[in-house]
Amino acid sequence: MEFLQTLGVAGFLFFLIKGLLWLVAFVLIYFGLIGKEKIASIRGKMRFWRRG
Repeated sequence: MEFLQTLGVAGFLFFLIKGLLWLVAFVLIYFGLIGKEKIASIRGKMRFWRRG
């Protein structure tokens, strides 16, 4: 049972950090500090499960 609690905390932290990073990305785009194309290229590189 302790393993499931640890897994739950890890999952929560993962999605919390992921959500915060997306919010930061949108703020950077909004203020013009980074372009939409740059975010798209970073997002494309992060898709490691994709073949090709």
